[in-house]
Amino acid sequence: MFEQDLLVTRFTIPPLRSTLLARTHLLSILDQSRSVPLTLLLASAGFGKTTLLADWASRSAGQVAWLSLDEQDNDPTRFWTYLIAALRKTGATVGKATLTLLHSSQPPQLSSALTLLINELVELTQDTALILDDFHLLKEPALHASLKFFLQHLPGCLHLILASRVDPPLPLARLRARGQVLEIREADLRLREEEAARFLTQVMGLSSLSAEDIQLLEQRTEGWLAGLQLAALSLQRHQNVAAFLKAFAGSQRFLLDYVQEEILDALPEAQQHFLLKTSVLDRMNADLCYELTGEPASQQMLEALERAHLFLFPLDEERCWYRFHALFREALQARLQATQPELRPRLHRQAALWYQRQGWSHEALPHARASQDFSFLAQLLESYAERLFLQGEQQTLLSWAKQLPREVLNAHPRLVTDYILAFDLLFPFPNQQQEERGYLLQLQAEVEKLVQQEGSSLSPAERNLLQHRLMLLKLWDTGTRALSAGDVEQLSSFAASIQHLSLEDGMVWKLHSWGSLGMASRLSGNFPPMVAIFEESRKTIDKEQYPSQEVHILWILAVAMIALGHLRQARNYSETLRQLSKRLGIPVPLAAYPDLLQAQLAYEWNQLETAKSAAQAAIEKTAPLHYIDILMGAYEVMVRVSIAQHNLARAEQSVQEMEEISKNARIELFRPLIESLRAQLWLAQGRLNRALDWAEHTPYREQTPLYSREIAYLAIARTYIAGGQFSQALQLLATLRSSAEQFARVGSIISILALQIAALQAAGDRQEVPGLLLHLLTLTEPEGYVRVFLDLGEPMYQALRGFLAIEPGSDVAASLVSYAQMLLDAFAREQKQAADQLVSATASIPPAKTSLATISSLPEPLTAREKEVLRLIAQGATNQEIANRLVISLATVKKHIGSLLLKLAAENRTHAVARARELALL
Repeated sequence: MFEQDLLVTRFTIPPLRSTLLARTHLLSILDQSRSVPLTLLLASAGFGKTTLLADWASRSAGQVAWLSLDEQDNDPTRFWTYLIAALRKTGATVGKATLTLLHSSQPPQLSSALTLLINELVELTQDTALILDDFHLLKEPALHASLKFFLQHLPGCLHLILASRVDPPLPLARLRARGQVLEIREADLRLREEEAARFLTQVMGLSSLSAEDIQLLEQRTEGWLAGLQLAALSLQRHQNVAAFLKAFAGSQRFLLDYVQEEILDALPEAQQHFLLKTSVLDRMNADLCYELTGEPASQQMLEALERAHLFLFPLDEERCWYRFHALFREALQARLQATQPELRPRLHRQAALWYQRQGWSHEALPHARASQDFSFLAQLLESYAERLFLQGEQQTLLSWAKQLPREVLNAHPRLVTDYILAFDLLFPFPNQQQEERGYLLQLQAEVEKLVQQEGSSLSPAERNLLQHRLMLLKLWDTGTRALSAGDVEQLSSFAASIQHLSLEDGMVWKLHSWGSLGMASRLSGNFPPMVAIFEESRKTIDKEQYPSQEVHILWILAVAMIALGHLRQARNYSETLRQLSKRLGIPVPLAAYPDLLQAQLAYEWNQLETAKSAAQAAIEKTAPLHYIDILMGAYEVMVRVSIAQHNLARAEQSVQEMEEISKNARIELFRPLIESLRAQLWLAQGRLNRALDWAEHTPYREQTPLYSREIAYLAIARTYIAGGQFSQALQLLATLRSSAEQFARVGSIISILALQIAALQAAGDRQEVPGLLLHLLTLTEPEGYVRVFLDLGEPMYQALRGFLAIEPGSDVAASLVSYAQMLLDAFAREQKQAADQLVSATASIPPAKTSLATISSLPEPLTAREKEVLRLIAQGATNQEIANRLVISLATVKKHIGSLLLKLAAENRTHAVARARELALL
């Protein structure tokens, strides 16, 4: 998925020359690198850092991963992609999940992605040394921060070796204090006298030099390997050794003059031209060299220059790719600029076009920039924009677009919209990067002006495309501002607008449009149009090329099916999603979607242990990544399961986790969900007054009912029912039901109907209950709903009993009767389990403590008459019905109920029944 854009030579250990200066004492020091997390080779250019490391790597008995860095690696996504490729070349099967996250359309924090990589590296069975050459080329602060995190948590089996010209911005003082860093610096890398002698006589073939000549050269160069090699190359062309040594100065500042006067001038003209023209390349092969030089024998030329020790190094064993020594290349470029300045931009343009034909965007763009033709760079960047998006390299697109002059950007409006989209995805909220955001708003205004301008050069198709892109960008800005502020009304407006926006564009803009539509539909609660669009999108998207998008689409469709009350179709999508994830090896967090769906569906079907296990799996997979959407859904299931299983401590813990996640994310959108679960927990804890206080004072009561807050409204209605405020509950539920029916949102209708039945049953107004219950059973029976009934307790239990008491011969389908009986059986099992739990809990307490607990719970035992009244209350009987059944006055009934509430420490009749069940009194 990502490897096709990588140059293999960059993570290949450079091959060694047949004649090589072995530096035994330095190799021995490097052998110690496997005992510390970090090793540094720090020296300026020309001291043999790369050659030394390549020699050590070739001799090392352990695994060695190699990465040669370049300036394009300042994009964190690109850097970590190459680093993982280097590790994989050693045989380590790591990084798949990290790569998927890095290359997603909205990459997470680097620390989240690297956590997955580090956890995989811990499992490596063999020590691995990871060499990063030319580390000084990395300037990006975010990249340095990610490397600090990586180094801080580096597994013991991995050892980092950095070769750099300057000290890296890492916590070196702390590492030194702990003895966790090994350093080889310039003084260590300078050639000793005996090493200089071996290099000159054995490697460079100057066997005629006297000991005095060698000593003088070593002193003049101060052990600088590049200077010594330059002197040796010059000596090969000088007859008078003494005269040369007298004139030679071995410092770097004389290098350019010596390269031009002593090296280039002595070469044949064809080789001079070849070297000068190819000096614009940081890497080269024969085909690329031919493109720039016209030399048909470019491969032979490269091999000849290598044999002549002209600072040309092979990058692979096959001698296909080469590079110049940095100092030698600098000298060649200076000569080219001095002699043929007009040629350099043209050569860069040719190189850019060659790389473009190969499909190597990262190599083409720097050459396009060096061609000094910004229009050419803009054209090239525009052609690469979609590819960079799909690889998750928005930062790369952003960094290149920033380099373009404003007048050039204005001439490329399509690129401007890509630039703005990349910025919006990386910095979605209005308080981020405000200075650059202001600049982009000015660019956007220029595009809008161009689109509206009569007689502009835009074709009708291009004008239409830009209009749609601008509309999507504006809607996205509206949506993110509303999301940041928790402005649900504005989010709903955004949802309504985006649903009617059609976009015929490239895959990136289609995916962005679909993603926006998915978010909008979930916020507005209008799922049917979204389902139709996403079903169609599944037919058009390339599932193999964009598997993560297929995962997102299946997830959104499953969520929509649950909202529409189609649980079995949601399960089908979930199973397809799980199979796709398994077949393609989709990593987390996307691989956690099937777990969350399984948890949600299992809860609805009253498979509580399955729901709990799946929710826990989703949490464990996504918690390190802070993937909020999945985390919130999974914790919601954990809260509901814990309440159903009377594990209120676990429910409290889960709600607190949700509150902490929401606080850290600074997204208000999840507040209705969290508050609704908190209210449900208060009711389960018997804190009715606390729940009623919330219901009376929550701002949701005064706001227009919207789907994104529906869960909070349902919690308010549930609280009203528990508090005996039945008319208020029914009024709110009627409003909610009307909205749900408008969008055929059956999942919502089911929840609302259930609460309406509970409210009417508890209020003793049972005339409408049979009809509502029949409607509810008709909707739920095909999908197997169970929990929506059990969660409403005694009122729903009594309603179901009344339904089954319907006279034989009624037109109720047999399947519904059977379904209702199954639900009553589920109630019976749940009551038995609750009683068994209570017996188990009290049995584990010593007798003395049991009596104290009982006394604490029941200050005075219930009388026989109070027990009768309690049983009738549990059956849903009204005060008058109780009076009639027991042949007592209404005042006496109220007296018994008051006594029951006092003894049970209950707030109302419903709470009294719940407390009685907890104490096994029913």
